[in-house]
Amino acid sequence: MRYAQLTLMFHHQPTRTVSDNSILTRQTLVEPDQPMISGLTEVNLRGGRQGKFVWTVDGADYTKQYLPPTISGLEASPELMIAQMDYVGVDRAVLQTGHIYGKLNRYLSDAVRKYPGRFWGLAMVDEWRADHSSQFRVVDRAVNELGLHALWFQSSNISIHGRKEKLDDSTFDEFWEYVRKLGIPVFWFVTSAKPGMSSYLAELRSFDRWLDMHPDIPVVLTHGLLLSRFIDKGSVSIPSEVWKLLDHPNVLVELLFPIFQGSDWEYPYREAQPIVREYYERLGAGRLVWGSDMPNVERHCTYLQSLDYLRRHCGFISVSDMSKICGGNIADLFGGAR
Repeated sequence: MRYAQLTLMFHHQPTRTVSDNSILTRQTLVEPDQPMISGLTEVNLRGGRQGKFVWTVDGADYTKQYLPPTISGLEASPELMIAQMDYVGVDRAVLQTGHIYGKLNRYLSDAVRKYPGRFWGLAMVDEWRADHSSQFRVVDRAVNELGLHALWFQSSNISIHGRKEKLDDSTFDEFWEYVRKLGIPVFWFVTSAKPGMSSYLAELRSFDRWLDMHPDIPVVLTHGLLLSRFIDKGSVSIPSEVWKLLDHPNVLVELLFPIFQGSDWEYPYREAQPIVREYYERLGAGRLVWGSDMPNVERHCTYLQSLDYLRRHCGFISVSDMSKICGGNIADLFGGAR
């Protein structure tokens, strides 16, 4: 719940007073000048209905929409996701994870085992404790007992929990060697705890060094490059340095625009097309994968639109290359995984 509280601070939806639905402009979720986990206020944050969170300050209840309002409570069951996939025509999905959603290794394992032909599941560890033997046991159990297929790893969680080491620090080498021996891919969400371009670039440079150290671990860069860090006066300018950081053959990059830019751009997200083209021309179709962030993406568009902005509106990508991007590359990635 503290991860949820941290995330809600930056979510674009307004905070509303439950009693009269008025919009609150002041911050109630964190102490002034006390960022990250340690500075969060005690507000009894709890799940609400229709995708909302609720909390209490000085006897008054406040709420914010996080998931789409069509979600009952804060739940998206495997059966709901499969119904959505069937409606759109998606054969199989990767179930990504993250601490905001809870400790889900067992839950995702149950979903994968119940519907083995429809899902691949990612395991989660405490990233800030990756040098502890406990996390070796967590990832081993997730793969060898629970049957999950890959590891999710969010870089910013290291510093959020007060660690000073960078993600490529040698203190984590033994953990990564253990992951390498398991033979599983790593789905990296590379982001910085602090906002702004400079902190994000520093994180990407650390990731670049990590890739140099571990060229034989298959990697998916989830969410792709975070465009919000490169937007100035409404236009996106990605430095050449950043493109060079992606020049590693063992890295697939996720194309995922609507979930982040959908609050500013409208379907079919024409602003994304030159960026998709640059990804395509620089990296090639064999290094790209489509992602939706479903069900969260329905904050901004339908599941079908989260696919069709790419599939139907990026005509510069050939049919065979689009097939690779929209499933083929991920299927190949897991072809060698458990």
